[in-house]
Order: sequence, then C-alpha cells, then structure tokens
Amino acid sequence: MRVLSFQSRNVLYGEETEIPAVLNNVLTLLNRMDTRLSSIEKNTGKNTTTLSQLNDKFNSLSARVIDAEKDIVDVKSRVTQLEATSHGTGNLFDEIKTKTDKLASDIEHLQRERTDFENRQENMKEKIDNLEEDKCMLNDKLIDMLCRSMKYNLIFSGIEEHRDEDCEDKLRRFIYQDMRIEHRLEFGNVHRFGKSYRNKPRPIIARFLYFSDLDMVKRAGKNLKGTHYGVNQQFPAEIEEKRRKLYPIMKAERKNNSKVVLIRDKLYVNDELVTVSNDEAPREEPRQTPIRPKKRSRVSSTPDRDGHS
Repeated sequence: MRVLSFQSRNVLYGEETEIPAVLNNVLTLLNRMDTRLSSIEKNTGKNTTTLSQLNDKFNSLSARVIDAEKDIVDVKSRVTQLEATSHGTGNLFDEIKTKTDKLASDIEHLQRERTDFENRQENMKEKIDNLEEDKCMLNDKLIDMLCRSMKYNLIFSGIEEHRDEDCEDKLRRFIYQDMRIEHRLEFGNVHRFGKSYRNKPRPIIARFLYFSDLDMVKRAGKNLKGTHYGVNQQFPAEIEEKRRKLYPIMKAERKNNSKVVLIRDKLYVNDELVTVSNDEAPREEPRQTPIRPKKRSRVSSTPDRDGHS
C-alpha cells in the first residue's frame, strides 16, 4: 500500500514534463488501483461469507445457550425437589434407624432372656434327671422291700370259695389232701384277696412263719400237675410282669434238660443270665455272682422251729 501511494505521488508531483509519460503513469497507477480494489473486493466477499458463517454459528450458539439456560432452570427445580425429598428421606431414615436400634435392643434383651431360660431349663433338666435317678433308686428299694415282705407268702389259686368259710382250715385240708403234706404248717395269716367273680374263686394268700414250710409246699406243687389248682410265690407286680416273660423260656429250657434257676425276675440257664426286652429276643449273658454286704442277724418276734427267738 505504501508503494502504491509513493508511486501515485511521483506521478502527480514528479519532475516528468512530458504529458504522454504522465498519462501512462496515471493509467498504470489506475490499473494497479483497480487490481488492488478487485483484490480487496474479493477478500471482502470472502470475509462477508466468513462473517455470515460466524453469525450463523453465533445464532446457533445463542440458541444452545438459551436451551442450556432452560435446562439449568429445570435442573435447579429438580435439585430443589430432590433436596426436599432428600430431607424427607433423611427424616424417614432417622425414623427407621430409631426403630432399628429399638428392635436391636429388644432382640438383645430377648436373647439374654433366652439364655437365662436355657440355663434355667438346663438346671431344671439336671434336677429332673436327679429326681428320676432318685425315683428309680427308691422304686428299686421299694420293690426289694416288697419282695422281702412277700418272701414268706404263697398264693393258692383254684380252691373253691364259700361264704363264711374258714380260709386257714380250708387251706390246711387242701394241702393235706391234694398236695399230700401231712406235716403241720405254721401260718401267720391266711385270707383271700382280689375281686369276686361269679363261678371263679378268689385266690388265697398264706403267710408262712417258717421258710422251710414254704419251701416244702412249693416243692409239693408238682402234685398239682394236671389239675386246675396252682401254687406260686407272691411277688410285686413289676417283678411278676418280668417273670411272665421268662416262664416260656424256662419251660422250653427245662424240656431241653438245661439247668434252670429263676430268682425273682432273673432267669439263669446253665449259669447264663437270660435277659428279655420288648424290642429284642431273649439273650444269654454270663452269670455274675453279686457281691452283697454282710447281713445283720435277723431279729424276729416269731420263734424258730427249733425254739430260738
């Protein structure tokens, strides 16, 4: 641009004196200016296009900004709602936490009570077990005492019953006539027991003063074989129930000529203890001789057969 200005000054104010030369210079200058203007117009058109594009982009950007502002407003509104909801949720969480803490405390309390109850239950179970052991021990002692008290008793069944009868006299005649024992026996007490049934006499129980008399009568029981009479030693109900289970085994072993010994509720076959339960068949165990404490001398108000007291 400076070069063109300098050239224009030289054409107008130069020292050239010839008019044709001046005109040529002016023409040349005008051509250059025209070329420059054409270039400027061309560039201006390009700039106009660029400005138009920039304007379009600016308008698009403005529209986006407006949309963004709307979105921001919407987001702010939602944030406000979320804050309100969050506050309500926080209150709900606080309430839930309070209830949860209370439930945890109640559960802990219940667990302590359960532990205490289990401990009491365990103690109670232990006490019950001890009581059961004591009960079994007392029951065994009671059965043993009953066995001892019944040791001198025999039960006679099948003897005809009459009203206002003398049981002892009737029993003596039965022993003499049917059991063929001529020896006079000594009784402590003789009576019938149990319920009366039509056409069925009640059994007679006799208490012997001497065990030798009782043993003599028991041995003579074989004379009643084939009759409807029976003679058995008296035992407590628990012992008698166990003996009933052993009777078939005892009879079968006697047929096999085995050595059979029945002591209370214990059956020994060839010196082997036979045990019977509800769930299993009878089995034999080695016989063990119990170790018993030394007995004290028996003091009785009943005199012995030899006259000793």
